[in-house]
Amino acid sequence: MPISLHNVYSGYSRGSYILKDINMEISSNTIVLGPNGSGKTTLFRTIIGITPTVKGEVKIDDLDLETIRGSPGLISTNLREVYIQYVASAWELASLYLDLQGGDFGRFNDLVRFFNIARDLDKKPYKLSTGTQTLLYDLIALSTNARYVLLDEPFESVDPAKRVLLLKEIINYRGTVLLNTHTTWLLKQMSEWNVYLMVRGHVYGVISVNELVSSRISLSRGLDTLLELKLEDKSIYLNKVNGIPLSELDSLDKLYEVITWQ
Repeated sequence: MPISLHNVYSGYSRGSYILKDINMEISSNTIVLGPNGSGKTTLFRTIIGITPTVKGEVKIDDLDLETIRGSPGLISTNLREVYIQYVASAWELASLYLDLQGGDFGRFNDLVRFFNIARDLDKKPYKLSTGTQTLLYDLIALSTNARYVLLDEPFESVDPAKRVLLLKEIINYRGTVLLNTHTTWLLKQMSEWNVYLMVRGHVYGVISVNELVSSRISLSRGLDTLLELKLEDKSIYLNKVNGIPLSELDSLDKLYEVITWQ
């Protein structure tokens, strides 16, 4: 049974909602791909109940968030605000969180040694480098054995060699992973995943990674159009044949440049 969002409005900034009429069904590994500032983190905060839903409903396995709040083993995340920062060390944080979640501390121990960050974890979490903090929360989330894992920009500030290793761990996770990112380098390794595109608080999709990777971005609708994305006062179309290959963009932040390219 999926994570489902129906007509969800959530978050509030500059006089308007951040998320607007979100409709999603996540029952298998899924990427939310969009530029920075598009609402991806707010979406994840809404799914786990940190940011309240103003309109619509969010359900996990057909249960509302209040019903499942605090249920161990159901959902985990790398969002930093769910973790207690003022503990003696990052080791203590991982032990505490995994104990509450019914997770696997042994697996966490193996992972941090594999990623060569074990020696750093004697420090308090907020004293770690940005990349090590990102890995810490990623690896805790992946060690919970939760049914659903939400990873918010899991590769941010992680060095390139470790990104590849981390991606393999994510792909091999036995539960369902919902991952958001603004980068496109990982897509070719995730051919069996689904994708939603997110722009300015709206989601578009769902389509397969294979369809997305082979698509082209255009300002013109065609008979081969897969998706229409509304961007400022224009629409951008993902087409099968006509337009700029999406593969030429290393980041969805460059999506806005399409307007000036054509």
